[in-house]
Amino acid sequence: MVIRVGMVGANPDYGWGSGVHRRVIDHLPGFTLQGVCTTREDSARQAAIQFGAPLWFTDHRALAAHPDIDLVAICVKAPHHHAIAHAALSAGKHVYCEWPLAISAGQADELAALARRQGVKAMIGLHLRGSPALRQAQRLMGEGYVGKIYGLTVHARMFGPQMRAMATRAGGTTLLSIYGGHLIDAIDHMGGGIAACDLRSAIHLPPVDESGAPVERDAFDHLQFHGRLRSGALFALDLAGVSLNGMGCTWRIDGSEGALMLSIRDASLPAIEALVLHGARHGGPFEPIAIAPDLDCVAIPDEPDRYSAYPGSFASREALSSIGNLYADLGAAIHADAPVTPDFHRAAAIQNMLARLEAPSHPVTGVAA
Repeated sequence: MVIRVGMVGANPDYGWGSGVHRRVIDHLPGFTLQGVCTTREDSARQAAIQFGAPLWFTDHRALAAHPDIDLVAICVKAPHHHAIAHAALSAGKHVYCEWPLAISAGQADELAALARRQGVKAMIGLHLRGSPALRQAQRLMGEGYVGKIYGLTVHARMFGPQMRAMATRAGGTTLLSIYGGHLIDAIDHMGGGIAACDLRSAIHLPPVDESGAPVERDAFDHLQFHGRLRSGALFALDLAGVSLNGMGCTWRIDGSEGALMLSIRDASLPAIEALVLHGARHGGPFEPIAIAPDLDCVAIPDEPDRYSAYPGSFASREALSSIGNLYADLGAAIHADAPVTPDFHRAAAIQNMLARLEAPSHPVTGVAA
């Protein structure tokens, strides 16, 4: 059975939906783009023609209710996620929602409960779970490459907070809610679970946006997470958006037998998922480690290595592969009527953890199971 996808947020000119999800669906066997939805009739019609979708909508509720839609992909701004996901779940449709699930932990809890009651598959787009390089590192860790884990450290620099869209908390898209969620989930997942975590935060950027226009900044642009994994290892995440120098992401995992290092593969592509892997054991030098073919999404072509997503911003080939891996997992879960991960329950757990960290009471104890 081919899974018929209805994509909400299918702008024909730009966006994560058209730039990434639409391309993944085009390449991935077992999926087809059946419908598209934007808020304007002209753009919805154009997207349907441009992307080869038989159906177009200007109302997400109509898309969710249509009998020829099996899966609703939510690729719009975070403040709209809750309403669209609620409509899709209420219509009994499977859902793939981009991170974050909602703009509050309460809304995320509500959607997780609704997905459970409806008995559908509801995947959250914490797409580092699908990263081939991180999956390879996790496999090696499971095989004992680093031995007993002593420490896990992540250093990330993103340009987003300099922009108006991430300068204030009201829109739900901040350094903490977006990149913080992706990376804390990945650390928890890779490291075998966070036992305790604390957060220090600051606002360094001046009260202007990328155009120089005034903006009342109230969203943190520098975050330092630190804590302990369930294994007893220590972890740290230094995440900031205060500089345009040396952007990208670097991981280091140290243990009794060796170490793994993941780093951005191209300085012109500062993304959290565009990683290459190196390893060293028993005092030897770091050497490149190839990604096993079964961990990559082979449906995504090797070239090009980046795709247009937003004006002046690209999505990496690794982003498509990571999301493709998650769609493949979701498709398998739908066909087998099996659990899917990461799901809305996981999304709610991460959003609740971030909310606790942002509150005055520190530290917090782990991510809820």
